[in-house]
Amino acid sequence: MQNQNTIMKQLGYLGLLPFVVTLLLAIADIRLFQLSGHQMFIAYSAVILSFLSGILWGNAIDHSSHRLSKNALILSNLFVLLAWGAILQGNKHALIATGLLALGYLAVWFSEKLIRQTEGETTPADYQPLRNRLTAGVILLHGALMLA
Repeated sequence: MQNQNTIMKQLGYLGLLPFVVTLLLAIADIRLFQLSGHQMFIAYSAVILSFLSGILWGNAIDHSSHRLSKNALILSNLFVLLAWGAILQGNKHALIATGLLALGYLAVWFSEKLIRQTEGETTPADYQPLRNRLTAGVILLHGALMLA
């Protein structure tokens, strides 16, 4: 049986695949299900950004006595609204939507890292390095889409 860290890493890296596939569709100008690669990339990105925002929400609930808890709750909701806005603007303003999503990933990463440092959370030990690599990869893929 695989341990939790192994599954966490596998799921994290597998989560990059839809970004790569939809980026390739956008570059090749191939539509799938009557959607452009840009539209699918933006939709998937917004879903994942919302998922990561839920991590902030959960962290705030777990540490409700900490002064950053209220801020994490508010930020988690703001990031979800940003993701929703990106979906709504994706058809007309794909470049802006993609840029906002990339900034959202950076903001979630920074917020989560700050909260984990403030709380002294170091477990699982592989989590923060994994988040660093995944966030860098996602932001680079957003940049590639913006250049496509």
